[in-house]
Amino acid sequence: METVAAADEALRGLPGEHAGICVDACHQAVQFEPAHRLRDLAAPIAKAQLSAALRGTPAGLAPYVEPRFLHQTRTRTAGGVLGVDDLCQALAGGLPTEGEWRVHFHIPVHFNGPDTTQPELLEVMRELVGGPAPLTRHLEVETYTWQVLPAAQRPRTDADLVEALAAELAWTRDCLVDLGLKEMR
Repeated sequence: METVAAADEALRGLPGEHAGICVDACHQAVQFEPAHRLRDLAAPIAKAQLSAALRGTPAGLAPYVEPRFLHQTRTRTAGGVLGVDDLCQALAGGLPTEGEWRVHFHIPVHFNGPDTTQPELLEVMRELVGGPAPLTRHLEVETYTWQVLPAAQRPRTDADLVEALAAELAWTRDCLVDLGLKEMR
């Protein structure tokens, strides 16, 4: 949240329609930042990217190494959050192997399981829109890693990709409705 704190200070007092912070739930989870800190920002949240990160242990994360994108990897230790620029660096010994690793690899938001930060994404969504007034009115689902997922998780055809994208949007809609938002028809 150091970057957010600096942006928050720079944008303090500006009207939200002119400048604001873009929150990315994947980045927030990778940095082990708690969702409740979003309510402490003085600057407006102009947009929130609803995205989930990859989490796990070194052995379980190896199938996600791929060259197209950098996948910053972090772990939390007693001394704080440690990180490297790419998952392959972490797997080559760049991070301690005990404890949970979080990887900047946008996992589809509807993928449920112990290898995603979906619980943290749900906390971010609760903070953004679950209170008496939303912190932002601009939400987007941001998954761009469909074609670099491990083969077993990757859509095989364009129709499979459309179906997967629709499943992400439906999951997101259902979560937002559960938080009290109303569907517009």
